[in-house]
Amino acid sequence: MDETSSLTTAPTRRLTRRTLIRAGAFAAASGAAGVRRLGGPREARAAGLTKATLRLNFNPNAEHAPYYLGKKKGFYSQQGIDLTILPGTGSSAAVQLVGAGDSMFGVAVADAVTVGRAQKIPVVSLGVLLQNSPTVLASLKSRNITKPTDLYGKKVGDNPASTVHAFWNAFLKINNLDAGRITVVNVTASVGPLVAGSIDAAGLLLTNEVVVIESRGLPMNIINYADYHVKSYGQTIFTSEGLLNRDRDLAKRMALATFKSWTYTLDHVDEAVAALAEAIPETDKKLETAKWPAIKRLVWSADARAHGFGYQSLEGWAQTYNTFRAGGMIQNDFDPKALFTDVALQK
Repeated sequence: MDETSSLTTAPTRRLTRRTLIRAGAFAAASGAAGVRRLGGPREARAAGLTKATLRLNFNPNAEHAPYYLGKKKGFYSQQGIDLTILPGTGSSAAVQLVGAGDSMFGVAVADAVTVGRAQKIPVVSLGVLLQNSPTVLASLKSRNITKPTDLYGKKVGDNPASTVHAFWNAFLKINNLDAGRITVVNVTASVGPLVAGSIDAAGLLLTNEVVVIESRGLPMNIINYADYHVKSYGQTIFTSEGLLNRDRDLAKRMALATFKSWTYTLDHVDEAVAALAEAIPETDKKLETAKWPAIKRLVWSADARAHGFGYQSLEGWAQTYNTFRAGGMIQNDFDPKALFTDVALQK
């Protein structure tokens, strides 16, 4: 599935975070026709609970299963929250909607949060759900691309209006690659051209697009950007500065319920995917379950294991910031401290 965005880095430049592959039964699902707005369970509608909305970064798939399971298990209602889950049209769109107050909380990749903040959208991360970015440089195994210099003489698909473009630019710059020896092909979506052979490599999501392609019986080689000094946080849960200032306690409770939903899911993937399928009947349970081994590999870091799920640090956010600054996606410098809050860890 591809993520798209309408964030801009300049008045004449449109920023798009790549649309996630719409695999299997999700291909026809969009908006109200394909995804239902889900309110809380019966007990969550009881008096005294605070209504809250969570804007996803795309139509529900594997990485969103924890929220549906958390609702079903009552993890949100236990924190006094009557949660409504809303489908999305991309991480950057989610950043815009939450920043504008349309939605109270959101799920988005860290690059959209970072670039959004650079564009004066007042969003703040409450916790990091994937400690490492799922964006990788992928190629069919038949292309024999296993290290950066194997790209010489090859065609690489790139969307210059995407934040994935920043990963690619930073990768070239930091690793001193000779860009003149690589043919860059502008694409709006990479999977079709990659499978068809019109490009040799492209930036894809390890937790989604790569799994979908491999499920078709096409083995792949992966160059992990993080292994070559291009590092970024992955998925985050975030809110607006306005809501954080108005109700820090609600923000904390939302984060804690989300962390519990995720940690429970890590040990109960089948149950989580079943909850997703119950809420979204068109879910391809086999495919969404197959994405979880890759998701699990990105959840933990040494810091997260030491401090707890959802942990985020200034060092981690500064590293994310520097990646996208090096990639040319940040035109207005700012202090990375503005990207996150430790409210969830406060007693």
